[in-house]
Amino acid sequence: MLVQGQANYFYPNKGNFDASIPTPEQFLGYAIGEQHTRHDRIVAYLKELDRLSDKVSFEIIGETFERRAQVVAIFSSPENHKNIEQIRLQHLSNQTNGTNNKVPLVIHLAYNVHGNEPSSSEAALLTAYYLTASQSEQTKEWLNNMIITLDPVINPDGRDRHTHWANMHKGTPAVADPNDREHNEIWPGGRFNHYWFDLNRDWFLGTFPETRNRINFFHKWRPYVQTDHHEMGTNSTFYFDPGKESSNNPIVPDYLYKNIYPKFGEYFTKATNSIGSMYFTKEAFDKLYPGYGSSYINFYGGAGFLFEQGSSRGHVQETTTIPISFGFTIRNQFTASLAEKESLIELRKQFYVTAKQQAANSIIKGYSFGDPNDFNRTKAFIDLLLLHKIDIYKVPNSTNYFVPTAQDNYIMVKSIFENQITYKDSTFYDASTWSLIHAYGLPFTEVKSSMVLAEKVNAALVLNNAPIVKSNYAYLVSNTDYNIHQFIYALQSEGVFVQTATRTFSTNINGENMNFGYGSIVISVQQQKVGADELYNIISKASVAANIKVHTVATGFSNSGIDLGSNYVKTLKKPEAAMIIGTGVAASEAGEIWHLLDQRLHMPITKIDILNFSRVRLERYNTLVMVSGAYNFLDKNSVDKIKAWVQNGNTLITIKSGADWAIKNGFTKFKLAVDSSTTKGRLDYDRASDMEGAKALGGSIFSIDLDTTHPIGYGFSKRKVSVYKNNSTFFQNSTSAYNTIAQYTNTPLVGGYLHPNSLKMIKNSPSILVGAEGSGRVILFADEPNFRGTWYGTNKLFLNALFLGSIMAAPGADYSEEEDKH
Repeated sequence: MLVQGQANYFYPNKGNFDASIPTPEQFLGYAIGEQHTRHDRIVAYLKELDRLSDKVSFEIIGETFERRAQVVAIFSSPENHKNIEQIRLQHLSNQTNGTNNKVPLVIHLAYNVHGNEPSSSEAALLTAYYLTASQSEQTKEWLNNMIITLDPVINPDGRDRHTHWANMHKGTPAVADPNDREHNEIWPGGRFNHYWFDLNRDWFLGTFPETRNRINFFHKWRPYVQTDHHEMGTNSTFYFDPGKESSNNPIVPDYLYKNIYPKFGEYFTKATNSIGSMYFTKEAFDKLYPGYGSSYINFYGGAGFLFEQGSSRGHVQETTTIPISFGFTIRNQFTASLAEKESLIELRKQFYVTAKQQAANSIIKGYSFGDPNDFNRTKAFIDLLLLHKIDIYKVPNSTNYFVPTAQDNYIMVKSIFENQITYKDSTFYDASTWSLIHAYGLPFTEVKSSMVLAEKVNAALVLNNAPIVKSNYAYLVSNTDYNIHQFIYALQSEGVFVQTATRTFSTNINGENMNFGYGSIVISVQQQKVGADELYNIISKASVAANIKVHTVATGFSNSGIDLGSNYVKTLKKPEAAMIIGTGVAASEAGEIWHLLDQRLHMPITKIDILNFSRVRLERYNTLVMVSGAYNFLDKNSVDKIKAWVQNGNTLITIKSGADWAIKNGFTKFKLAVDSSTTKGRLDYDRASDMEGAKALGGSIFSIDLDTTHPIGYGFSKRKVSVYKNNSTFFQNSTSAYNTIAQYTNTPLVGGYLHPNSLKMIKNSPSILVGAEGSGRVILFADEPNFRGTWYGTNKLFLNALFLGSIMAAPGADYSEEEDKH
């Protein structure tokens, strides 16, 4: 049977239940495991439990991009609920010393971060029912001594995408054949959120509102335990911690790894043995990276537990042994949820004692950072630090900010600022580095002496710009700020002609000489279709929205460099952008661009499904983006269509394997570099995965030398820029002296792991190439400039390619055809 007797199957030997509390089956109208439950019905069930029981309270903590509620249910005894706020405050005050053992423990259960790993949310319903309705003495003891918070669906948008798919294709009887459509979602699948991001990588990055809402709730309660329930391949069994020893983060105090994980592993083992399920531990999976739901808590003195259940990816699916049912996957997830026991106060106490000792022993006493020329990038980084509850102070008589190492959250401070950690292994589940100060590209220094702490930063930065003075001649804007493209697009959308200076100049601003670098923005008053008053209003509104400072000038004559009427001042075309998406295309990379333009620039981009591409008229676009992908569904006619479109004056932007594809299909004369080295000698078979896996470039930070005189480099104050690379795209050096816009340095590794073979490939090789093709151009990125929505430091490289493609002339031909000829 697909669904067995619900009570006996899911709650064996668990005692009596309160008949006034409806089971999930009674409330939903179907048995758990018989149907995938929509998010709104999960929310409705928790609301019903709140209405019926004084053991439950229901809270909305935010909403997703698709307007689905993010909810949490809190379970405890009626007496605890009466004093819930007092308990929360006592719990928080008990964080660093652990002196009050009478405060109830706070435990957080979290489910379904990947939308197409659905069994855990069904298990959340069973857990919620059990905690509310069970009359066993054990459950009463739990509720008397614990505050249990339950997040039933971390990724509501992705879950509903998959739920609709599974229910829509469900057969009666259920079809176990893996080839059935039910088990094979169409692109992008339900794993991701609205913008096709993996939310299980976002706890550290805090890119999305779903995550930020969840982090705020985490710090509101700061639990001792946080569980994270997933699914894995259908032929897998069940995984729980302890994990692979080499994946333990070396800066997290080892009391967690040596004491807590083994102890809890015994509980999980006993519970899983009791229902006869097969399982494995001490393999795979990663606790190095702070951004997983099961690892973030480890950096705040708690214990995160990962559970991975072999998935039915539908209602029932064949495996290499017996078919796995949706109900079976749910039962394992539910059993794991009930295995949490005992006090974790000692863990937290040891954590803060050890962290304090680490900070005191470190020669680094803090980090000073900031960019006086980029308010918005500095602001975004400070917003992230505040989200993670990091102490920040203003540096006296400076535009910089200071983060001391002597603070409770030192472990997280070190994770954010340090380039490198010590590894026990050379194979990685995900990234091998995650230094956020490099991701944001902000200048910073390690301070090795004590510093007098001045004003503490407790809220987001506010830019206090004076109102713009109206001009009858021109407005000037430096292009160093992160939001410059948002500002440009806002003006272009209102019909304003925006120009950029391809050479430097200086002019008087408020009686003082001011320098303007490559790519500075020039807005002429007279060369517009709108009047001076309307132009002033448009610019004022856009500058406020983007936090951009605008300067007024009354003359085009410069103190040095070009004048404002020079032919080196080019008019920018409004970007009309499209991106190929769909089967074979990396959804997360495409989502990074969609999110960047949607949320930060408020600019649309047309997402063209690869299966429909042959019917699309490219003439309506001037920029086409191709991220990593195979692009096997583009036939010769489609390839030739793109080539002709580029030759006609348009811009093709390619990233990582998208650049590989462009080179292999003859879009440019640039060539790929291929690593032809092989492992020599004779080795044992079981070493192959480790030896060959060590060659992978899973994610490291590298240093490039950027040509800041090229449009792609406009707005960068320094030539040395950090980039993120997690792929095997390498370019051969260009035969032209001018086409290599960015090149890896001779000693390129900034942070992370790098195999010697990859070092040979990467050092002094091109990172960004631009080739003129007919009247158009092909731009090739070897790296991922928009990685996971958090690489503010390199977003500008991509946005410059998007906005400035039309002014990228062939080398030596960048002066207008209107140049006087003598």
